[in-house]
Amino acid sequence: MEQPDRPQFVKTTLADGIDRVAGQEPGSQIKYVRLALAGSLRLPAAADSSLPLPAPTLIAQCTLRPNGKSYFELFTNFGGATDLTFYPPWTPASQDDLFPPRTEKVPITMDFLGYTRVKPVRRQWEIPVQTPGQYRYNPPGPGSTNLEEIAYYLRYLVALPTLRLTLGNNSADFLTTPLLNEIRKEPLCRAAAL
Repeated sequence: MEQPDRPQFVKTTLADGIDRVAGQEPGSQIKYVRLALAGSLRLPAAADSSLPLPAPTLIAQCTLRPNGKSYFELFTNFGGATDLTFYPPWTPASQDDLFPPRTEKVPITMDFLGYTRVKPVRRQWEIPVQTPGQYRYNPPGPGSTNLEEIAYYLRYLVALPTLRLTLGNNSADFLTTPLLNEIRKEPLCRAAAL
């Protein structure tokens, strides 16, 4: 039996291995598409590589709000977070709800690998309240130390198609060319000026 409080969506796996989830969130009326790319974990030398580990994922999310504004966000996890459900932005439940819930912020190093070497960048990501196993690039604004939108870094990936994300001892590599190709095809992502 379906849970009534969970958003409904359609999931398909595209020919290039990208999982595509699309729909419209009933409460907020936000249209969305989420494109999930599986990556590979980079294990520390002392780690036991004989154990099967879930693949990390990189999720590109494009949304269109009822007011006509489009947004692009990037999520990641280091394995084990399989929830591809879209969760709408926080809205106050009552007049007493003045501020959104606090989220934990963590620095993740982004390494762009390809034909040339580029200095890695360390940026702030946050752990969404609804999906504690995932991380979302924290866009510039109050409560963020980042100065660039995540779309700025998509330009890097055109020439340097491997993205390595590192958080503490966790590191994952993503071959992003198929994801970038699907982002270019998506009308909602084009609406977000990608």
